[in-house]
Amino acid sequence: MPYAIRSLGGGKYKVVNKETGNVHSKATSKANAQSQVRLLQGVEHGMKPRTTRQVIGDHPSAGNPHPKRKSKRHK
Repeated sequence: MPYAIRSLGGGKYKVVNKETGNVHSKATSKANAQSQVRLLQGVEHGMKPRTTRQVIGDHPSAGNPHPKRKSKRHK
């Protein structure tokens, strides 16, 4: 597991590949940095991340429980 989470101070972190020095995320929260490391390790072991379209489906507006409201001012 060649990924490291480095503190930048002020509650900000970055994810670095220890072998190559590549930065995979910078100035992010600790929780997001940990999620990034899990994702990178999963991809390294053959995981295929889902796309947004796979997550929400082909017709996202059909299943949207919170449709946009039309403004009363603009008729």
